[in-house]
Amino acid sequence: MDLISKNILFKIEKICSLDLNIPRTVYAPREDTYLLADAIIKIGIKVGNAMEIGCGSGALSLLMAHLGWNVTSCDINPNAVVATKTNAKNNGLDGKIIVEHNGIGDKLKFDSNLNLIVWNLPYLNPLKADEEHLEFIEDAAYIDIDNGGWSEKLIDELKKSKISDECVILLLFRINPISPSSPSSWKLQGWASRRINYLLIGDEKLEVHAFWKPGFNQPPLILDECESTMDEAKFLSTKGWNRVVANNQVNGRGRRHTTWNSKKGDMTATWLISKSVLKDIQIGLLQIEIGSIVAKALTANLKWPNDILSNDFKKIGGIILESSDTENHIRLGIGINKVRRDIEGVETSGWVEKFDKYTNMDIFVLIDAALSSRFEVNYIKSDIKYLDYLENSWISLSQFLSRGVSASIHNNKFQERVVKLNENGSLDFVNCNKLINSNEIDEINWRYFVKV
Repeated sequence: MDLISKNILFKIEKICSLDLNIPRTVYAPREDTYLLADAIIKIGIKVGNAMEIGCGSGALSLLMAHLGWNVTSCDINPNAVVATKTNAKNNGLDGKIIVEHNGIGDKLKFDSNLNLIVWNLPYLNPLKADEEHLEFIEDAAYIDIDNGGWSEKLIDELKKSKISDECVILLLFRINPISPSSPSSWKLQGWASRRINYLLIGDEKLEVHAFWKPGFNQPPLILDECESTMDEAKFLSTKGWNRVVANNQVNGRGRRHTTWNSKKGDMTATWLISKSVLKDIQIGLLQIEIGSIVAKALTANLKWPNDILSNDFKKIGGIILESSDTENHIRLGIGINKVRRDIEGVETSGWVEKFDKYTNMDIFVLIDAALSSRFEVNYIKSDIKYLDYLENSWISLSQFLSRGVSASIHNNKFQERVVKLNENGSLDFVNCNKLINSNEIDEINWRYFVKV
């Protein structure tokens, strides 16, 4: 072991107290290590087989072993490999940890029996050629890489592997300042995600996110053709994450019993959302929240209450919710157009404007991951609260309004200004210092001053 080393105590209150010997070139436990340790404890996943990538001193691997996990640890730094082995032995945990000298893109293999993969991602921005570098093995512990970062490298490696359907990926990101590695990359690849915790350190914001395949890879019911996915969803099991998608929906319905005109190749699907996850959210806000989630997944715009619009303010999709007092689920129907067309005299748009090579199933995967992240019932608990969703919905509406959009009530010459989204989903307007509230779609008119 490197002669220049230090000893520290890695202590988690009421959990463990570990003595660690850390060589000079090995990453020592810091605030981010403790943040990820807290997430490992909080996540609630059943103890099984775990892997830590970039184990450093072995602090997190030792924690998991102490909690009962069978752990495989790896690092490209040979000093970190020796440190983890030594620290495991000194703390009586060497029988629970296998330590390997490798990393992403360097002979690392993912066994099919893994239940949890943990990585404190390097998050410093890549250095320029003229900037001072550390030794390679030190740079690797701190510095991210371009083109999606180490996070996307991991996604690519997992695609090649046959990991368990129930495997959860737990990663620490730097969100501010922005690093190449980003949680958004995972949703684009069809992974659901939840933020487990976060930490502010000066101007830095660190977040730990958990990722899993929607329904833990439980596939949707795929129909070549049907009358309405909303009707087909009535026959789905209410256990697990269940949804139905049709390649051709011939008799869909929209809001207020209108007809939803779709063509073969459009994305038409219905999800079952358990009422248990909705808690006290009011139905008016729920539809806006769902609209916000879908709009963000498609990098589109949300028009109140839940229309999905293109950048030139043409409708590309809509949302419908149905349920009854005797049902413990809500049926959530979503229709997204593929291409521009005229529907009953109204010009609409489609997803090909931004996702030109995507099929309807590709669009389904994007939306499915986004909805699963929020509504799937499982053991992965997010630290995002009810008011956070209200804020996120208002942010989506504000972005829409900031693009040159104004509204009027009862054709009142567009003198009103939208100032607030309420918990029941209604909007507050200000007109000549007078506050006006509205929750009626038909009494609000919209005007678009800017087209892109």
